[in-house]
Amino acid sequence: MAKVLQSYLDGEAEPATSSVVASHLETCRRCGLEAETYLAIKAALAVGSERPPPVDPEAVDRLKRFADGLSAR
Repeated sequence: MAKVLQSYLDGEAEPATSSVVASHLETCRRCGLEAETYLAIKAALAVGSERPPPVDPEAVDRLKRFADGLSAR
């Protein structure tokens, strides 16, 4: 799931894949937290925002662990 999560969140996944990921996110707390973290960071880095929303340090740590997990696979 980790391999396609970012593509899904960026709206780049195929429709069939998007359906599977959406269903998975409804039941998997861990992936749901990773998705929330990614979206929060993406929002904070949005171009043109005058003042990005504060980023939760724990969310950043979760994102780092997520990235480390991807590179380990």
